[in-house]
Amino acid sequence: MRFNDKVVLVTGGSQGIGEAICRRFAAEGASVAVVASASVDKAEGVVAAIAAAGGSAKAFVCDVTSVHAIEALVGEVIAAFGRIDVLVNSAGVFYPTRLGETDEEMFDRMCDINLKGTFFTCNAVAPHMIERGSGTIVNIGSTSGVVGRRDYIVYSATKAGVMHMTRAMAVALAPHGININAIAPGNTETPMNVHIRTEPEHAATRETIAGRTPSKRLFADPHEIAGAALFLASDDAKSMFGSVVIMDQGITAGY
Repeated sequence: MRFNDKVVLVTGGSQGIGEAICRRFAAEGASVAVVASASVDKAEGVVAAIAAAGGSAKAFVCDVTSVHAIEALVGEVIAAFGRIDVLVNSAGVFYPTRLGETDEEMFDRMCDINLKGTFFTCNAVAPHMIERGSGTIVNIGSTSGVVGRRDYIVYSATKAGVMHMTRAMAVALAPHGININAIAPGNTETPMNVHIRTEPEHAATRETIAGRTPSKRLFADPHEIAGAALFLASDDAKSMFGSVVIMDQGITAGY
């Protein structure tokens, strides 16, 4: 119960990695603000599962492309719980942005959710943590931000931005006793890639992933990524500022 009496805000908390993070924090005693992007019902479903397991959580909804909505969310969470001890930025979108096939709307949506949303959520929470003199932030990057992917150009750029932004924020926040770090997952079992994992027409993609994965374990379990988030938010990671933890079954280690 490392997070008894702690309040954790998780964007993108209604599915995938974000949901796993919400469940793991709640299981360790935290009160969790589960934030969905559009459907509060999806967040309520995670809250219900947490409550059934004996945990504490509340559902929220926030369009992280809107600075006003982010600021309102942070106010609502503080009003509900009294403070925010841990922020996890897990909200994100993932879709191809190939050269010659990507329009401005696709580009803007990717940047607005993945990069702008992460920045302004940190921007809204950081003053609260600075005032209290403590806090931890965990941003979710991607190994696509370490090694570029030809069909996911804008996604790769946004995740590289998130991870480098984490380093820059660490320099700004460390003097205030606030730790900020990032996780770079590789291929992970989430609703965003279920088509790649299961549909026959993506068999060639799975073969490519298998050929590039030293461990031969093609997709990680989201709960493993959640375990890293708990570590980074815990006192065991007090000496870590601006670090990026890569969890990709060895893909970026070499070939």
